[in-house]
Amino acid sequence: MRFLIVRYAAAVSLAALSFAGAEDEMAEGTSGLAPLTVTAQRGLSPAAGGGTFDVSIFGRDELEGGAYWTADDFLRGIPGFSLFRRTSSLVANPTTQGASLRGIGPSGASRSLVLFDGVPLNDAFGGWVPWSQINLRQADRVEVVRGGGSAAWGNTALGGVIQIVPRHPEPMTLESQLLFGSQGTWETGFYASDRSGPFGMAIEARAFSTDGYRRVRADQCGAVDIRSDARHEVLNLVADYEFAGAARLSARGTIFGEDRGNGTPLTGNSTDTRRLHLKLESDPNAAFAWRLDGYGTRSEYASTFSSVSADRMSETLVLDQYSVPSRTLGGGWRGTWRTDEAGSVTLGTDWTGIRGRTQERVVFAGDDRIAGGRQLTGGIYAEHDLETAGGWHWQAGARADYWRSYNGFEKPPNGAREDFASRDRVMFNGRAGLGRALGGDFAVRSSVYQAFRVPTLNELYRPFQVGADVTQANAELDPERLLGIEAGLDYEPESWFGLRNTVFFNRVKNPILNVTTGQTAAGGQLRQRRNIGRTQVYGWESELNVRPGEQWSAYLRYAFTDARVRRADDQPALVGKRLAQVPRHAITMGTTHQWWEAGPAVTLQARWTDAQFEDDLNDRRLPSYPVVDLSMEQQIGRHGSVFVAVENLLDRSYADGITGNGLVTEGRPRSYQAGLRLRF
Repeated sequence: MRFLIVRYAAAVSLAALSFAGAEDEMAEGTSGLAPLTVTAQRGLSPAAGGGTFDVSIFGRDELEGGAYWTADDFLRGIPGFSLFRRTSSLVANPTTQGASLRGIGPSGASRSLVLFDGVPLNDAFGGWVPWSQINLRQADRVEVVRGGGSAAWGNTALGGVIQIVPRHPEPMTLESQLLFGSQGTWETGFYASDRSGPFGMAIEARAFSTDGYRRVRADQCGAVDIRSDARHEVLNLVADYEFAGAARLSARGTIFGEDRGNGTPLTGNSTDTRRLHLKLESDPNAAFAWRLDGYGTRSEYASTFSSVSADRMSETLVLDQYSVPSRTLGGGWRGTWRTDEAGSVTLGTDWTGIRGRTQERVVFAGDDRIAGGRQLTGGIYAEHDLETAGGWHWQAGARADYWRSYNGFEKPPNGAREDFASRDRVMFNGRAGLGRALGGDFAVRSSVYQAFRVPTLNELYRPFQVGADVTQANAELDPERLLGIEAGLDYEPESWFGLRNTVFFNRVKNPILNVTTGQTAAGGQLRQRRNIGRTQVYGWESELNVRPGEQWSAYLRYAFTDARVRRADDQPALVGKRLAQVPRHAITMGTTHQWWEAGPAVTLQARWTDAQFEDDLNDRRLPSYPVVDLSMEQQIGRHGSVFVAVENLLDRSYADGITGNGLVTEGRPRSYQAGLRLRF
């Protein structure tokens, strides 16, 4: 599929160039239905709900600029966002790409829910997020709701929800780009859409490739250490039909393929995903607005692991996870009744069914391990939104969820199959928020919430290895439960100036952590996924946004997070330890400036991340580091622009991982990109 996408993208780019000097003839008319707003409140009400919950919204102007290749690299500039490790998904193994907000136990499995048009992107088997599938530059906006969201969204929303809202098909739209960069990196793609009466269609195709870089620190590299390369292709097809402006039926199909090298000749992984999403929705501004969703995903994953000699001159294949298939079916309905101009009530239900397994060859045993199972989660929920005459804004919601894990089994190498007992649980969660505008352009808000996350099939049944470190699965894991509270003070004296401050406190019961239990034969750490008792996370987040003029904007974002183990009955040595992969301080600042109307738009961003620990025992410390990115885009004529960017401008070396035997991996060195973008 890669070459098909490249061929089409090149053809579209050449066609666009040939018409660059001509007048474009835009079709009349736009989509008859108003855009859907889902921020903070689960229902269809256009009320953003931002008066009670901590919400950040990023529009197309912000998404289209900046020096980033992947969606997670853009999101790193948001207070509290992180992946399991510091590594960009550009070169990281997919199983380490779980999303976290506010330091709620980062691991390969996400503690935050990532949605694309309301459909979960979290991998059904492992909980990680396929960031390569996401092209934020083609999104309408990104909404980040921090704080436990299970009362509205159910499973996985411990730290919050990241909602990516796509564009609807537009009349006669054509966009293409061709980008090249250092380390053999390139990307080509196009987006085309049109509307004819009630019909709309859109197609997006994209292909990406990079030779990557050697991730092992230079003084530790050996003959087996090669570049971590990556290639992926994405094809999205969208069609919709509007029923006389009263409802819209839409279908979205996604095909995604990815191949990665993991830094040595014998290690790598691949992913193949197919997804179909059907949606029927009414006018969101109607007195009674509703939405019906159904979706299905089929995914295949494969990965290999090796054991490397102490001098890193040779390696031996130890595990070949040749097939990790998973299947997902899900759907939901919700309706919102507007009680009056200042209030609404939302009722809804949703469910997800998952089945998956891992099939792997354990080389030293000469036999296969096969393990897997099924899960079902579903719930009903209600929310009420109200603004009173006294200026108070109230929001409250409650949800009941049912979880069942069944048909679980493991057949170890050279052993007999073991079937695990079915397990189920009913969980109740709620949340409530209160906000009010004060005099002097100040506003206050506060909220309290509960959230939960059930263990993934990957955590229950699939072991994994990173270097000499081995992490075992655990079929007896219980769901994680969170109770949190937050308060905020916002100040917006002018439309061009905004300051948001939020303090929060979260307590997580039965968090699932990778707990060190001993050493491996190769000298690494032997770990197992376990519920450890209780963790506590508190902190402060601040966002300052200014836009003094149409050609200048700037921001400053800060997050302080203290995340520690507070109870661990089986592992008392962990009590008081900081959670792995959570820095105490993180700062991002940036500015975009266009010195004259026809001049280039220059964007400068600087990020500083405090030291953090790689492991649960806090023995392996990853030092703090700064990263500076610079980009520039110059408009050419009416339809074209050229783009240049430098990532890690100062070429700072920083550790993004340390294994049990002291092997250090590093983040991406200074890299460049340049390209052409066309819009009609």
